[in-house]
Amino acid sequence: MKRTPIACYLILLFAPFAQPGLTVAGGQPSDFSHPHFQVARPPLNNKIQPDRAMHADLSIFADETWILPVRSSHLSPGQITPRALNMPGLRPFFLVGEDPHSLAWLRQRATELQEMGAAGLAVEVADTEALARIRAAAPNITILPVNGNDIAARLQIEHYPVLITASSLEQ
Repeated sequence: MKRTPIACYLILLFAPFAQPGLTVAGGQPSDFSHPHFQVARPPLNNKIQPDRAMHADLSIFADETWILPVRSSHLSPGQITPRALNMPGLRPFFLVGEDPHSLAWLRQRATELQEMGAAGLAVEVADTEALARIRAAAPNITILPVNGNDIAARLQIEHYPVLITASSLEQ
């Protein structure tokens, strides 16, 4: 018979005490339905759109240099073919770049975009100066630098600038 060192027996004896104990919400198993575990439900009136346009205040993210440059390899400046969409509840947003066509499009449609509460995604931005030029073209609209490849693939688009609403995709 092999001799097992006493240390092995001690490890086996004290192992159950080394693991953390089970913690139950509320202290008792019967407290599981405590208010902290209530399921979030949509509002009873099923109202999705607000009564007026709402704009996100993202001014707390003042330093965006960490994300720049932004390049979206699946998108380029160009013309798009308008088409209908069926995405109820989608808030309007648009994709732009730092190219002259996008900047002119933004200046031309800035008032309309602001009135509809559209948010902007700058999908081609080289640096902070380019982002500042894009934002200057539509000063009262939130425009964030974001890679647009996933959006391009999901919506099957290849070009920007483009406005995407719940019912249409247009330039």
